Amino acid sequence: MRRLLALIFLSLIFSCEGKKVEESQIEFSYTTDTVWVDSKVLLLTVDAGLRTMTLAPDGRYLFFYNAIEKRLDKIDLDTYKIERSIQFAPDGPNGIGSLSLFDLHVTNQEDFYFSSFDGIRKMDSTGNRLKIYNWDMEDFVSKNIPANTIASFSGDYDSEGNFFAGVYGVSRGGRSSGEGLVLIDLLQQTSKTLEVPLLKSLEDFKIVLEAETNMTNGDEFHLQLMDDRVLISISPVNAIAIYDLKTDSLYQKSYATNLLPAAKPGNFPRKVNSMDALKEAVKTKFYEPTFGKFTYDPISKTFFRFSYYQKETSAGTNEQTVVLSVFDQELNLIYELDKAPNFTGNVFFREGYIHKGINQNDELGFVRLKPNLNDE
Repeated sequence: MRRLLALIFLSLIFSCEGKKVEESQIEFSYTTDTVWVDSKVLLLTVDAGLRTMTLAPDGRYLFFYNAIEKRLDKIDLDTYKIERSIQFAPDGPNGIGSLSLFDLHVTNQEDFYFSSFDGIRKMDSTGNRLKIYNWDMEDFVSKNIPANTIASFSGDYDSEGNFFAGVYGVSRGGRSSGEGLVLIDLLQQTSKTLEVPLLKSLEDFKIVLEAETNMTNGDEFHLQLMDDRVLISISPVNAIAIYDLKTDSLYQKSYATNLLPAAKPGNFPRKVNSMDALKEAVKTKFYEPTFGKFTYDPISKTFFRFSYYQKETSAGTNEQTVVLSVFDQELNLIYELDKAPNFTGNVFFREGYIHKGINQNDELGFVRLKPNLNDE
């Protein structure tokens, strides 16, 4: 479906009274608008998921993957138009594979890493496959992975694509479990692992149906490689683990305010023996806070995180409250606001605007929030 570029400005400015953290005097306001991508004659199949997109290291271009057509569209975020598309073959010597993607990443040379359950495929900007990585088959990786665990194919890369940061644990894929970091230098062919207590604590919030199906309900972690730091946060705990590559040190920052607790209260059973009991436990967990991903704004040099919790109203409906937390460059909490707009999920900053992808009739758009932080 064709859609011309449209800008819909809401022309609203919101002044917000939020939590003043550690007596910092900050005046906060924001504006919002919506932009639509000019897809020309291309069908974006947005209903396939908004998670299969990645921002270029320079922040100007967004690459959106069409899983059905095996096509990658390069979107210019200055004009919100598709600049070019890359067509991949599903099979053969240059095949991208037929399995669903865990994630994708782009380097500053516009090489791409596509990770799925059977490995990582490195592709160039013309659709040719350059290499396949499987950490089980790479001795310089597999020899360092702790016994009875495996290294993930999902993770993050530096801007050149030469350094990989992921996790190891008992399962592979997605962002639902892990025990520690696995750090892989693809040029030097070296690796190391590091146990991360915050990451392991995901197990403390998992609900397991003890039956033949062994179904589970878990939370997720977020991992980011930013310059010389690896950042790991998890959705049930109000904290972040930071591994400093330069100093080879791991430390954690934990938070708790009158708007958000230190973690989910955990008032739900961890083991159940029936599907009905599982549904009831998940419902109880649903009303406890979920902490979002830390998203960095290079202009203000701050991190934004949108968390949320649900409340059941007297009418029997659910009411969601979103809490915005703002952190400085060293991940110190400096501001917090409840009743914030919902910018949870796969969001990113571009030119001071935080973008959240939306789907309307298979057309890709972005709701944008322009924050303004001023010290009084």
